[in-house]
Amino acid sequence: DIAYNNHDIQDGIRAKMFNLTDLIEINFFKDIYNSHRKNINKNNKEILIYQIIRDSIDLMVKDLIKNTLKNLKKNKIKNLKNVYLYNQTIVSFSEKFLEIEKEIRFFLRTKMYNNKKVLVKNNQGKKVIRNLFSNITRNSRKYLTKEQLKKDKFRAIADYISGMTDRYAINLYKNIK
Repeated sequence: DIAYNNHDIQDGIRAKMFNLTDLIEINFFKDIYNSHRKNINKNNKEILIYQIIRDSIDLMVKDLIKNTLKNLKKNKIKNLKNVYLYNQTIVSFSEKFLEIEKEIRFFLRTKMYNNKKVLVKNNQGKKVIRNLFSNITRNSRKYLTKEQLKKDKFRAIADYISGMTDRYAINLYKNIK
């Protein structure tokens, strides 16, 4: 979640779905932005965005580690057996960062994931994947070995497709269409 959310923010800014002014409406990012304000070079917003994302990842990772250690201590978890026997989440953000993550997800959903252009691209991607799955299912031996298909043919095909780069999947789709 840390990597996805922060990279999606970077991608959203690059794609001009939102800008730095929009991002700093979130207090978490506003605080990071303000910590860099004295070093801001108006000519290089790219570096500023990189610094904000870097600091965001750093703060989130530190909170995750700190809270996880707190959970281990609080719940007297001393070994792997204790981990398996414990039936609640051990590795998690603090309450403060759970709220921050919720706010970031809401921001990304409204500014990026529900963007008309993104939804159109997602639908095109789904069409490519469905078509690939269907075609590979009909000609599975052309793409996968007998061993790969032995246990669960559909799982093997899904794994094969999920391992493709976007470019490879699109090119294969165009070639077998």
